[in-house]
Amino acid sequence: MSDISHPQHLTSTKNTSTEIVLWKYDNPYANYKHDPERIFLLNGYTLRIHQKLDKIVKITQNTGNLVWDGAYILSKYILYHLLNDFTFRENILEFNDTAPQKIRFLELGSGCGLVGLSAWILGGYVVCSELPGEEFEHTKLNIESNVKSILNQQKERFKLESNLKNESDLKVKHEKLEINLRSENIAVYPLNWEELPQDFPHLFPFDIILASEIFYLPHFYKPLIKMIKYFSCPITDNFKEKKGKRKTLVLGIYKDRGLGESAFFDIANKFGKMKVIWINNNWMLNEFNNYSQEYKMFWLIPFE
Repeated sequence: MSDISHPQHLTSTKNTSTEIVLWKYDNPYANYKHDPERIFLLNGYTLRIHQKLDKIVKITQNTGNLVWDGAYILSKYILYHLLNDFTFRENILEFNDTAPQKIRFLELGSGCGLVGLSAWILGGYVVCSELPGEEFEHTKLNIESNVKSILNQQKERFKLESNLKNESDLKVKHEKLEINLRSENIAVYPLNWEELPQDFPHLFPFDIILASEIFYLPHFYKPLIKMIKYFSCPITDNFKEKKGKRKTLVLGIYKDRGLGESAFFDIANKFGKMKVIWINNNWMLNEFNNYSQEYKMFWLIPFE
């Protein structure tokens, strides 16, 4: 099933400014990026993401009020490509094909919450984080409202499965539900990158730290590295030789806006002892077209 926004508009294929057209993420004829509510269909679930339009969004303020393009791209990667990613499979040593729910995610700078919700839909334990205050309340609103809605949708899908007579009927009407989502497997916490937290969920250290479009203010780079290391699995002298030893990876995406983003990776290498592995963007071409050139996805992996 493809992922679309505002599916009610799928009634025409003519590319004119007056026609209702097939949805495309960068569609110039049907742009929903500044709607009060964005609708996404991910893994068979409908997500309704509230956006705050009452304040001006600049690179230095209110960036979490809108769904950034990179957040949607990263969400798609998590749900449809992460479990087959070579770097992921090689480094998350306790992962196996039948238990993706063992993965523990932390998202830094969750904003509207789309990325964290996607990791939860995958089956992981997820902690979303955002600055205390209005930013945190906005994230919390989106997480709580969508979790409630998704659990109701899951209930209906379970009913559908129980009513189907055979496996072929199931494949025609819906994908079979392999994961039982639970509200207790996702949480939202306030987090200021410049202050190490005194109280945080028992889930940490985490397996994967998610970083969606948060590398654009250079004065935050070092505090961000400190925060990543704080929530990561400890590195021992012989951790490479310890079979089954957990590592914490950072999975991120950013757009080069000429704000010195590349300096973050130098700091991560020098002070954080993390190397970067770039993710091939060819998978983006079908839906995101030119975005495959604008956005860069990466892993950060600890080294000795």
